[in-house]
Amino acid sequence: MLVIGQNDDFEQQYMAKFERLAAKYGVFVKYERDRAARDIGLHLTKDSKSGKKNVTNSLVWFQMKGVMASSVSRKEIERTKEVRLSLQVEHLRHWFLDKEPTQLVVYVESIDEFLVLNLQDYISRTWGRSILTLDQKSTTVVVPAYSVLDEQAFSILLRYADIAQWTRALDADYDDIRLVRRAFDTIYTIGTAERRNVEHGISWRKWISKTRDELRVLERPTGLDDMADENWRVIHEHWQHGGIDPEESYPFLELFAIEEYDPLTFTNRWGEEELVEDGMTITLLNRDKIFGENFANEYYEFLFGARLNDYGHKLFGYVMVLQKIGLLELNDDPSKEGSFISIAPWHSRLV
Repeated sequence: MLVIGQNDDFEQQYMAKFERLAAKYGVFVKYERDRAARDIGLHLTKDSKSGKKNVTNSLVWFQMKGVMASSVSRKEIERTKEVRLSLQVEHLRHWFLDKEPTQLVVYVESIDEFLVLNLQDYISRTWGRSILTLDQKSTTVVVPAYSVLDEQAFSILLRYADIAQWTRALDADYDDIRLVRRAFDTIYTIGTAERRNVEHGISWRKWISKTRDELRVLERPTGLDDMADENWRVIHEHWQHGGIDPEESYPFLELFAIEEYDPLTFTNRWGEEELVEDGMTITLLNRDKIFGENFANEYYEFLFGARLNDYGHKLFGYVMVLQKIGLLELNDDPSKEGSFISIAPWHSRLV
């Protein structure tokens, strides 16, 4: 009777599970023979407005490993927050020198999750060039349990692919294009404000009772003097753990006061001026002062105007070129929901 070993059966099952997970993000590429310390590749694709998929210029390689529940239990993962693997130093050297990074993907049976780790980055941080002379056969590689191979991980891989492709296409600065990739919707929407007879503002909610800030980029028809909330439409929302500096996070925008700064004050018993209303005053880079009301000691709310600055117009030019050459699709539907980003440690993936 022919028998399939337990390890072979386990590998077959997790490889099938991986291919079901990754299939919607690209087209698989496989070596005819396993001789390159890489198990499978994925040529990334991205969705288009037509419903079809566009093939990118990015090919991601994966080295697959599996850890059975009998080897590492759920309780152990919850306690250590990591998975430790013994890998051959010879393979680590090969991955370190590869032109394209290899992603180590580990299926952990006890939690039914794939974890992911960019091996080239990990080796560079842990050993650097000393891996080339490391005098041992094998060593331990640590994969954090938070670095899950999920939709977030694939979106990061696709973002890296876009940045590399757009930088090459435009012969532009990498940091400029990284910002374009993060905020092209906002840059385009504000850059077309005059043509569409709209204006923009920013609502910044600086939380007191939470560990995050919230920032919303707003749009309304031009010519309205009323500051009422119903006149504004949210086109972009940004949450960030630890707080947001609006001018640092959005260096392509000029922020300015919408209303004249004239808060009511009184002189306290020590001869110092204090605000009648409870709140906080901030000063923008252009020296405009903005008062933010204190809402029940939950948060301060600031509202100011926003338009593209010189740097923003430069990035807007990049966005328009990318659209013209077919590398970027833009949203011209005003009824479509705005963009959203959330920045927090738990969103990190080591790809």
